[in-house]
Amino acid sequence: MNAGVHDWLLQGEPWVRYRTLTDLLHKRRSDRQVVEARNAVQKHPLISGLFGRRNTEGYWGTPKDIHTWWPRKDTTFWVLGVLADFGFSKDDESISRACEYVFGIQLDSGGFGWDPPTQAYECHTAILTETLAKLGYADDRRLIRAYDWLAIRHRQDGGFWCKNTGQPDGPRRREPSCAFATLLVLGALAHNKALHGSHTVKTAIAFLLDCWDKRGKVKYAGHDSQISTGFGKLKYPFTDYRILKYLTVLSEFESVRQDHRVQEMLQLGVSKCDRDGRFAPEAVHRAWSEFDFGRKKAPSRWITFLVLRILARLSPQPIAQGPS
Repeated sequence: MNAGVHDWLLQGEPWVRYRTLTDLLHKRRSDRQVVEARNAVQKHPLISGLFGRRNTEGYWGTPKDIHTWWPRKDTTFWVLGVLADFGFSKDDESISRACEYVFGIQLDSGGFGWDPPTQAYECHTAILTETLAKLGYADDRRLIRAYDWLAIRHRQDGGFWCKNTGQPDGPRRREPSCAFATLLVLGALAHNKALHGSHTVKTAIAFLLDCWDKRGKVKYAGHDSQISTGFGKLKYPFTDYRILKYLTVLSEFESVRQDHRVQEMLQLGVSKCDRDGRFAPEAVHRAWSEFDFGRKKAPSRWITFLVLRILARLSPQPIAQGPS
């Protein structure tokens, strides 16, 4: 991570500046530059445009959209997660209103799910739980109920699967779990520090690392759970089973940061930088084309920040980067 790349990031959009200052340069939240960057995020035209597309109840999309994987933009299901990554929190009234809407559709079981019929599933519960935790609700009793629901869905191979038939007492319980569902659940668990040493976390990590060892040899449940050619493509938001999400989640856990499999994946990711140490998205969501991570092949400050944050967590020593 050379100073030139840092300077380039600090010249970018305010959410990139904010995260670079706090996550890479370790500036305090009270630092003047940090405060200025955070205030600028809220005033940026792209962000004000997003907020301008909320409905009168304060959330995005239609009531049905919160239960639906697609579309990827302008629905609460995805927008809240991106805004959490950009530095928003429940302290922002505009955010807390949308969060209360999400809690309002939480099921009695504690999970969140598809509709119709409304039924809790690991993927939906994990995505919304991670988002709410990042926004500051990790200790909220309502979110603890979601964590408790996820815990009882933990399967015997250490993973998770959005199929009732594959649960611990189901007829398909011995089949491999869904790697993507496991990654999403682990992403939610990563933002609850009290759970980092739990059996659930340890075995979920072991399952995902085993997926890397067995890549191409085992077919996992779920259509999006194979480590194939598309896995290594840099992409944001994290709506797919890909390397950036994989390393972002695993790098949250100190116990595996020096694991040789994690380091192998890190080398794969870092090898994609250009001569200036910058990274470009290799797959995109066209719905986010206004943002630099939604434009293919051009260097993206946000993608570069995500890779450098992973690198900072996982690599105590400099790693050889890309072409010279």
